[in-house]
Parts: sequence; structure tokens; C-alpha cells
Amino acid sequence: MIKSFDDITLRNLSDIISDMLTHSKISEHLAGAGITESNQGSNKTDRIFYALKAKQEQDKCGNNIIAFVVRLLSPKRYSEENIFETHRTAINEKLAYEGLEIDKAGQPRVVNKVKTISEAKARSLKIKEKVHGIGVHPEILPYCESEWLKENYFHAILEITKSVAERLRGLSGYHSDGSELVDECFGLGKDKKPMLAFNMLQTPSDESEHKGFGNFCKGFFSMYRNPKAHNPKLLEDTQLTQMTEVLVIATIIQNKLDNTFKTGYK
Repeated sequence: MIKSFDDITLRNLSDIISDMLTHSKISEHLAGAGITESNQGSNKTDRIFYALKAKQEQDKCGNNIIAFVVRLLSPKRYSEENIFETHRTAINEKLAYEGLEIDKAGQPRVVNKVKTISEAKARSLKIKEKVHGIGVHPEILPYCESEWLKENYFHAILEITKSVAERLRGLSGYHSDGSELVDECFGLGKDKKPMLAFNMLQTPSDESEHKGFGNFCKGFFSMYRNPKAHNPKLLEDTQLTQMTEVLVIATIIQNKLDNTFKTGYK
């Protein structure tokens, strides 16, 4: 049996759910869950809140509240994983205070209760889990975790790009930045003797791969770091999905750098 939720939790859940459903869908899902609508409230949040509150008072437990949430977070209802994860993250951030969580299969499970906002966000965002099937490289997390938990995605993107630049500096010993740093690290020059390499550069294919990776790194800085550095935050609507994209690309680069070595030429 699940302990009854207090009004604060019920209100928080109702507020999140109201953004997920239209008025007609609220009626449909409440009826489908066997929850009778209350006569109180006309806006979506109030309709949900008073219906759930009355059901919980009748049951003397929170079982049907969680059953309603599970119904809404059924993966079958979603055609896009990013929308499902956005809704699941928001719900879990509030359930974390109650020691509950909805997993990726849409099922509830008991977890340790959190006490602070940062703990709740860390739990719900699952920062150390896989992002779109690619494990976030451990070199990246220390740079962006604080900004991610604060939902400051604009600066999180900047910090993610810094993780790549700092890794290149650590591998090479150079102190420059951006495209200049990439050229110093991977530039072949006329003698084809770069500072860093990840293959033996013995064939045209090896050289092509080497050059391609260098261009990929420069494009990464140009596309994600430079615009963020020059554009005012106020004029840019940076979303979680954009930060996720940068995380994935930075992870690809960091994984390649795991196999990069000093050539001894410089």
C-alpha cells in the first residue's frame, strides 16, 4: 500500500499533468482510471487536483494516484521518446520526495527519498545514465553537471565544449583554444607529422580519417561554442534537447580521444 500524498505533492503532480493533457483527455483518463471528477475547479490543474484528492480520501491511500500516473506514463501512449522522457522526468522530480520513481518501462518503484531540490533534479534527470543509447563520457560530467541540475542548458553547452578543449590541452600540452588548438594537435603539415594521432597514418584512408576527425572537432567548436560565446543568452531559447545533442557529439569526440596518443614528432 502506498502512503497518501500530501496536498503539496498532489498539487505539483496535477500541475505537471495539466500540461500533458487537454480538458477532454483529462476526463477520458480520469474515467479510465476509475476516478470520479469533482465539481470543484474549472482549470485543468484544479480539475485533476480535486479529483485525485477525493479519490485518495476515499481510498485512505495513494495507490490509485500512482495508478493514474502510471496510466499516463505508459510508453504505449507515446510515439516520441524525448516527449516521454520529458514527462517522466518532471513527474519523477516530484515523486522523488515521496521515495517513488517511474522507470523507463512506465512502472513505479521504491527509491530512497530525497530532501533537496538538487537531489530531486539529479534523480529525475538521470545524468549518468545513457543518452539516446550513447553513454555520456565521464570526462564530460564534471563540467556540466551543476548547470544541468539547475536547468541552465545555455551554460551547460558551453561547459561541455570546454571539456573537449581541456582534454586536448591535457593530451598535447598546448594552451590555445578552439580551431587553433585542434590544428596544433592534429595538423599534418607538409611533413605529415602531427602532435596527436589515433592511427598510424600509413595509408590514404588513415590520413583521411585523421583529417576528418580534426575537421569534426573544429566544426564542433564553431557550431556549439562560438555562437554561445557571442550571442546573448536572452536571444536564444536553448532547450534540453539541444544540450543532449551536444552531449552526444562531445561523447563521440571524447571516445576517440581515449585512443589518441602522442606521436613523438613534436
